[in-house]
Amino acid sequence: MTSRALELPKDVSERLEELEKLSEKAESGDKEARRELRQAVKRSAPEVIARASDIARTGQRVLAKTAAANDPLIEEALYAKLDTMKAEIAGEDPTPLEALLSERVVSCWMLTTLLEVQMAAQFVGGQTHRVGPVYLLQMARLHESASRRYLAAIEKLARVRKLQANTPGIQFNTQINLGDG
Repeated sequence: MTSRALELPKDVSERLEELEKLSEKAESGDKEARRELRQAVKRSAPEVIARASDIARTGQRVLAKTAAANDPLIEEALYAKLDTMKAEIAGEDPTPLEALLSERVVSCWMLTTLLEVQMAAQFVGGQTHRVGPVYLLQMARLHESASRRYLAAIEKLARVRKLQANTPGIQFNTQINLGDG
């Protein structure tokens, strides 16, 4: 999979830029800009609306930024990895449910990985700022919970795919009566 496949089409990125400019005006209190933004969103293509309302992506980016610890290379590489993972896990032509579950798998992976890194950092020698055992225990619980959610998301996606694979096709029964009449 190439990075070009992960890039937004030009018309989508241009429309998002327009909406972001309107959003900035509305955020500053411009009521007319808010009305104009509302109408512009309604007139936008589904791809634009999907990208603008992608809260999961925003959450993933926050986690990636945290994990990168101000290293732009790591941060950008994580963004690319998340996009690649999402595309690979969703597969070709995913159903809406597969796309949603794929997003969940990727989000849970990012959270689980970040928590692992944060816990591991506490065991690096020569660290000047260590947390206490109570905090470490709480971090371990958070990590365990995130890991369970991650594995559950993977299991749900596998279950959905298995159910879809076992769904019989539509069958038509046609009766033809041949008679003397």
